Amino acid sequence: MIIIQEDNKVTVIAAGLSLIPYVGGSLATVYSSTKAKKEKERLEKFYSDVASTIKSFDEQLTDVVRNSYHDDEYLSMLIEKVSRKIEREAREIKQEKFKTFFINALIQGVNSSTYQNEEYYLDALDSLSELDIEMLVLLYKQEHAVPVSNIESPFIDDPYIILASINKFRTLGLLEVYTGNMNVGGGVDNALAESVKLSKLGRNFAEFCLS
Repeated sequence: MIIIQEDNKVTVIAAGLSLIPYVGGSLATVYSSTKAKKEKERLEKFYSDVASTIKSFDEQLTDVVRNSYHDDEYLSMLIEKVSRKIEREAREIKQEKFKTFFINALIQGVNSSTYQNEEYYLDALDSLSELDIEMLVLLYKQEHAVPVSNIESPFIDDPYIILASINKFRTLGLLEVYTGNMNVGGGVDNALAESVKLSKLGRNFAEFCLS
């Protein structure tokens, strides 16, 4: 297996872009000149925001952060994973949720006992779109199961886009799904008739990453 280093990958992509007729040269220049700059700016802003937030903690929470137990190896792995995701994440809402995740990890402690859950949360969060996050926040506010067809977004009018988010949550283990009477030939999609609510894992994830 050939592994391309990050710097070489940028060069390969830029070279490929330059082959595109008429606009390739401009695309390659824009990509090469802005990628590293944007990644650096995102990392600087992210860790600056983390520092500012922790400095604003009250004394009790500050003591929790100060006394949390970290294993250097696991903490280094988590910082590396977070940093790589922040470098390429341009959406502010996702950056904000990564910050929430990272601060909660620092509060909880990053060690052999906590790393598996923290890594799962981080990778799950990375896979979510802004719509997914909106749907999770909405479901977190619901104590009881709600029919998929009743879930609405002010930005989406296609129920199957919402269903796509629901299916993603199901795959991640974030949902409990309840199936009622099956409709056969009744003009109602059974997938939209299912009722859902956050699982225990889903609620824990929302509290750790989205609150």
